[in-house]
Amino acid sequence: MVLITSSCLVRAGVGAGNLHARTHRSGSICLTGLGTPSRARSGRPNQQAVHAGQGFGQTAGNPSPQKSNKKVSRLQQNLGQNDDEGTASSAQEATTQDWMEVPDLDVRSAFLSKPIKAASLPGGRVLMFYKVGETFFCSAANSTAFKYPLADASIIQVKGKPAVEVRLDGTVYDLASGKVLSWCPKNNLFRKAIGSLKDKQDPIDLEVYPVKLASRGRLLVKL
Repeated sequence: MVLITSSCLVRAGVGAGNLHARTHRSGSICLTGLGTPSRARSGRPNQQAVHAGQGFGQTAGNPSPQKSNKKVSRLQQNLGQNDDEGTASSAQEATTQDWMEVPDLDVRSAFLSKPIKAASLPGGRVLMFYKVGETFFCSAANSTAFKYPLADASIIQVKGKPAVEVRLDGTVYDLASGKVLSWCPKNNLFRKAIGSLKDKQDPIDLEVYPVKLASRGRLLVKL
């Protein structure tokens, strides 16, 4: 609602008795009257536009192009900055989610008595962790030939590289790649008997996972 007082009419040069009001779609009110004496003598009506919140004689519409461009530029910059921050945050979150901390396994004490240690991850999955010098490895918990627990395996060296030998059937895996180096060798009577059961089966590599040392003596594993 626009309130038009007598003082406004005086400033507009329109007499109350000669006043005609017309409302435009833009929200402005056009006052038409004989207005000032010069206008009256010419016979041409005097028109003044009143815009809500702006007053007489001002034009409704958008702000100046320069101000509008500055606002658009600032808005684009803010949106771009937010997108960059969101991307960086998402990338960081994804990187963190790729690695899982191994609970209840402190390398400062876990490998003191034996270089092989089983540990459960959240959800109940069990993995096997190995310490060779200052390097850590991780694999599935059981061997691939007879699903024998690797907790009783032995760490050996094959051509200068760390490997793990299954106690039951003697299968040897490369710790870094999980490749089978020796598949069910028949190097004693017992292994000869069980090894014959795998004569027609192709060697199955051991699943291994990247592992790294985090702070506070914790290990991170990437599944």
